[in-house]
Amino acid sequence: MEKKAHIAALNNKILLGLWFVLFAIVVLFVNWLFSKPLKQDDAVISQLAATDRQITRLKALHAEYILNFDKGDYLFISPENVTETEAKSVINSVKQDLQYYASVSYLRRKPDMMNRLDELSGSLAGFENNLNDFFLVYRERGNSKSGLVSRWRELSNRMLNVTNPPSSDALNKLNLIRRSESDYLLARDPLVLENISMLCEELRGEIMPEEGGIDLADLDAYISLTGSLLALDKRIGSAETNGILANLTRSLKELPVVFENTQNLIRESGTKIRFWWTIARLLVLVLIIAGCIYFVLGIVGRQVFLPLKRLGGFAQKLAQGELPEEKVMPGKVPEMIVLQKNLGKHVLGLHDKVDFTRSMNEKRNDARLTLAGENDVLGKELLVLQQQILETAELQLKNEEENLRRRYINEGLAKFGDILRSKSNDIHALGDAFIREIVKYLNAIQGGFFLFDDTEKSAPVLNLVSAFAYNRKKYLQTSIAYGEGLVGTCAREKQFINLTEIPPGYISITSGLGDTLPDNLLLIPVLQENELIGVLEIASLHKYKEHEIEFAQEVAHSLGSTIVNTRNNQRTSDLLTKSQQQALEMAEQEEEMRQNMEELKATQEESSRREEEFKGIADAIERALFIVEYDLDGRIRHVNERLCIFTGYTYEEVIGHTHQEIFEGSLAPDKQFWEDVQLNTNYLCTEQIKIGQSTIRLKEHFTIVQNKDGITVKYINFATDD
Repeated sequence: MEKKAHIAALNNKILLGLWFVLFAIVVLFVNWLFSKPLKQDDAVISQLAATDRQITRLKALHAEYILNFDKGDYLFISPENVTETEAKSVINSVKQDLQYYASVSYLRRKPDMMNRLDELSGSLAGFENNLNDFFLVYRERGNSKSGLVSRWRELSNRMLNVTNPPSSDALNKLNLIRRSESDYLLARDPLVLENISMLCEELRGEIMPEEGGIDLADLDAYISLTGSLLALDKRIGSAETNGILANLTRSLKELPVVFENTQNLIRESGTKIRFWWTIARLLVLVLIIAGCIYFVLGIVGRQVFLPLKRLGGFAQKLAQGELPEEKVMPGKVPEMIVLQKNLGKHVLGLHDKVDFTRSMNEKRNDARLTLAGENDVLGKELLVLQQQILETAELQLKNEEENLRRRYINEGLAKFGDILRSKSNDIHALGDAFIREIVKYLNAIQGGFFLFDDTEKSAPVLNLVSAFAYNRKKYLQTSIAYGEGLVGTCAREKQFINLTEIPPGYISITSGLGDTLPDNLLLIPVLQENELIGVLEIASLHKYKEHEIEFAQEVAHSLGSTIVNTRNNQRTSDLLTKSQQQALEMAEQEEEMRQNMEELKATQEESSRREEEFKGIADAIERALFIVEYDLDGRIRHVNERLCIFTGYTYEEVIGHTHQEIFEGSLAPDKQFWEDVQLNTNYLCTEQIKIGQSTIRLKEHFTIVQNKDGITVKYINFATDD
């Protein structure tokens, strides 16, 4: 008995010692727990001091910006300015401090505190925006190496260094403008910019457009940049008046005031927290002592019977098909802990399967499901079901796309069949209607129809007979040689061309807002039994789909058949009309022949007289002017005797050479020059040439000579010394 009692007493002492150790641990934990808010308050006070130093540094950086206000070249001598980087770093540091304050629990719970933090954050954001505007505007303004100032100085240098200097008055104004530039860069006085603008306007009236002189485009660009610099200076303003500098100063003055108010409110909140947490710690310690006594009395009931009751209710809900959201507290019995964990895992797995099934019902077939284990039969069956649904949806999508493609082609062929039937009497009307409708049906933006013309077998061409939404530049070339460019290549190879990278300058889409390159260019040959009829060119702002290209090829084949039939009908109609006219003309020709015989005699007499007059005029021109004839490649094919005497060359030495090779003057006609002469039919210019040691100024008049068909056969230059 004594031994059993001893053992029981020993057990009681051990149990008492364990409870005493537990009680001490709880007391120490509570003391540590209640000291955390106090340590947090100490950390907040320390962080406030750091934030105050950052704001003071911002004020110092602002003073540095104001000090360097008149040193723009020094301030922005490199793309990454040190002061700007430091300012952004300081602002980011203050932002992190504000985020830290907002994350502190006892501050976050107070609406007035959050309002103060929001106000401080808004003030900081205003200062940051003004500072960013400050740096952006100064970079836009730039210095001697970048920005507006660099381009401004470059234009003035270009105008001063022209090959053909202007008059002395204009040159003096240029030098005065150059000196004013230096004055502005030193003082940044807006009045200097206004004076430069007035000098430029006076200079405009004194210069004449001539080869090698001041370019009016450069002068206009210089005036525009001067206005831009004046606008930027007004936008920057100063720290005392208005503009970006004034806004920056006001926002910086506001920032310390808002921070001071926020800091006072935070310190006041920290003092209250310290008081109440000290009181709460004492109360909690008292409650812990009372709670420990109560806990010892009720530990058995709470650790065994109550957890079993909760687990039973949880299992009952699960058996009824419900997925309980609450967590069961199993107590400290190991078996009940294992049971609670397994039930929780089972519920989580059921939640995943419910979410997976719901996603499939909502047509979100890409949902993922993680199996609970290798023997998760329900999960495996759900994954098999998902795969079947995905395969069914993919097959349905393919069928829908195929139906849409077929309907698109069939509806288009029916629509263009009506157009081809209604416009089959006139090729031009047919081409206009066809190109207009196919551009709309393909959702393109512009297009053209080139008709193949092989009248001249040695040089067949493709003529632009119909166009839709082309700009004026495209109309400058209405005929394209067979095999030339993209259109000629498509015609020669008789294969469609689908370009997604358009060559620069080939074509542009014009609107009221400007020009842009298309994203896709489609060229389709129009064929009839492999015979070339023409080429369709269609430009779009989007990529053509395969069924759109297939439709365009089919409808182009229908167009070729219609054009062949139309040509045959026109030829038959023309032959019938021609035979009728010939019968009438035969009757009229006899009477006309008699009258023509009488008129021929009078015409011969008049022709003899005019021939003598023209010969006299030609002789006078030969004696008065230098005459040079050029072929279509710009090479000399004939000159008059006066030019040979003037230049010192023989006739044979001149023939076959270019204009520049003979005259060696300031005019160097190239391919674009001869195209301009042919386009304008007349071209007047002056040129300086060297004859021996003398420099002679020539006035030259270039004109074209055309045959009876209106085709240019040569160029003529009538020149005289000035």
